[in-house]
Amino acid sequence: MTQPILEVNDLKTHFPIRQGLFRRQTGTVLAVDGVTLYVDPHETLGVVGESGCGKTTLGRSILRLIEPTAGTVTYRGESVTGADKDRMRQLRKEMQIVFQDPYASLNPRMPVRDIIAEPLRIHGMDRKEANDRVGALLGKVGMMADHGNRYPHEFSGGQRQRIGIARALVLDPSLIILDEPVSALDVSIQAQVINLLEEIQDEFGLSFVFIAHDLSVVRHISDRVAVMYLGQVVELADRNQLYETPAHPYTSSLLSAVPVADPNAERERKRILLEGDLPSPANPPSGCRFHTRCPIAQDVCRVDPPELREVSAGHWAACHFPTGPGDSLINQVQRLGRDLRLVEAREH
Repeated sequence: MTQPILEVNDLKTHFPIRQGLFRRQTGTVLAVDGVTLYVDPHETLGVVGESGCGKTTLGRSILRLIEPTAGTVTYRGESVTGADKDRMRQLRKEMQIVFQDPYASLNPRMPVRDIIAEPLRIHGMDRKEANDRVGALLGKVGMMADHGNRYPHEFSGGQRQRIGIARALVLDPSLIILDEPVSALDVSIQAQVINLLEEIQDEFGLSFVFIAHDLSVVRHISDRVAVMYLGQVVELADRNQLYETPAHPYTSSLLSAVPVADPNAERERKRILLEGDLPSPANPPSGCRFHTRCPIAQDVCRVDPPELREVSAGHWAACHFPTGPGDSLINQVQRLGRDLRLVEAREH
């Protein structure tokens, strides 16, 4: 078997809550709380979940842009979390990130050429060689070489994201964290950027961790998908397994909101609406963190946290009562004699 390019084991990133004149700690936000996953070479792992579930913190913790509280991150068999400052600087040549907001992630005072070339100068490349590489990369991401003389404010959102992608590619990395790279873009521009990412992945042999909340986009670009809820991975599977036979009730509710291209199927489809609000990561529920909103929760769910276990080949779920093939969340709810709030899709 091929060794994973990235392994994350029981990763935790907690933030202290400090209040008052003396900034005493009054609590802890469990932003990422025990995440375990891996990424194979040339694979795209999608990470999805509601806003505030810890997706972005996970991506930044993997690169140590935010220092993890506990757990380990391993890149090609080498510890990232245990690397010293000098070694971490070298590892960052191999692991890059594309940020969510193309309007905030580029320095408005620097021309595009200098923005993309800055990592090369940090690592000692002379200016002429750096400028030649920048010109070639601008062409790779669908821009012209003379665009390097302009400033970020002169470009559209999609063009700015292409600049961010070029900056991530400039050090020839093997792994790129894509933190919601298309969420701030129009739908037509999203398609262009997704196609660009697929092209450069094939050309450069890259591995992606693709963080997003749009499940349609994630299914298109990902090989496997991890679903996060309140700082934890609740389901992990091949994209087709996860979308066709979700095992966790949270995943089922998310997928019920994904639009269907067939208008007849869309008219007949029903959305599963979860009751209640997302609990605070500073005070997560006991037992299964989803039990306060889960329509099939039972007594054991309120007491015992479920482990992420393999429910079928390559399909992992953290649920005491996972849905099996040929079953559905609606069927489970009906067997329990409970109510499930369903809404006709056409009403929305």
